[in-house]
Amino acid sequence: MEQLFGAIPNVINGLGANADAEEALVFAGWARCAGELLRKRTAPLEFFENRLVIAVQDEIWRRHLEYLSPQMLVKINYALGQGTLKFIEFRIDKIAVNAVHTHKHSADEYEIAELSPSLKSAANAIIDDDLREQFLMAAASYLAKQNKVS
Repeated sequence: MEQLFGAIPNVINGLGANADAEEALVFAGWARCAGELLRKRTAPLEFFENRLVIAVQDEIWRRHLEYLSPQMLVKINYALGQGTLKFIEFRIDKIAVNAVHTHKHSADEYEIAELSPSLKSAANAIIDDDLREQFLMAAASYLAKQNKVS
């Protein structure tokens, strides 16, 4: 699995300036680093300017994760490529956490067929089936949120 995640920096670099793909990869990196327990209690909200914003349920989780964030930064950057992520911000947003987990990031929110060719190309570069599916679901979920805002 480490070798597989080691290919991710090449995927990011091969996409050029594709913010959607980069965000989806960072979200997948977060999911991998966080593990099952944290995935259930958090939700990635956005990635911009090398900053990952994560919603948490309450102040206790925010404090705990802020304490762990240096270790998480190292793990995520190791997987994604050094310098991809500079800071993780934790925001208390129980509604966002609950919303993400009730929708379960299904492909029904945004058809995978509607993803851009560059996102599909990035997904095809991911060998592991589960990781590829996580990437596609993250991208589809992000685009579905963008469509709701528009």
